[in-house]
Amino acid sequence: MQTYFWKNLIRFAFLILLQALVLEPMPLPGGLHAIVYPVALLLLPLQASPMLVVFAGFACGLAVDIACDIPGLNAAAATFLAFCRVVYFKITDYRDVFHDSELTGTPLPSVLGWGGFLRYSVWMLSLFHIAYFLLAACGFENFLYTLWLAAGSFCLCFAAQVLAVSLFAKKANTR
Repeated sequence: MQTYFWKNLIRFAFLILLQALVLEPMPLPGGLHAIVYPVALLLLPLQASPMLVVFAGFACGLAVDIACDIPGLNAAAATFLAFCRVVYFKITDYRDVFHDSELTGTPLPSVLGWGGFLRYSVWMLSLFHIAYFLLAACGFENFLYTLWLAAGSFCLCFAAQVLAVSLFAKKANTR
């Protein structure tokens, strides 16, 4: 149990520092943003309590806000993501994974299968990016441009997540 705590804490710290020191100052074409810190929230253990997940989402977003000098935007979007993650696992059919003591409970392809992992990632990251860019725009003005930013940034984050998981995760099951 302690190793999972430290592993998640190191992942949080690494992704927050990566976001603040490397990705935030990096200009991308078309106004896109490379936002990767939500991956830390997506990879929290499935056995984590809903209250802890939402608090971790707020803390992660607040840390990025403080590091990047963006007041409240990341905290709100990350808290929304954490809440959506809790709801997602309440309404999907992964209940058997929660009770399997052999599994670490981290929602990876080895636990959810590649189909389940990709479905989970697409839903959560798209909801996060839509919330993030709608909050950044402070409304629905320039709605198509906001959707462009959300879609483009989603693609960057999703590609980075799938690449990292496929390189560093254990072999997937046949689910």
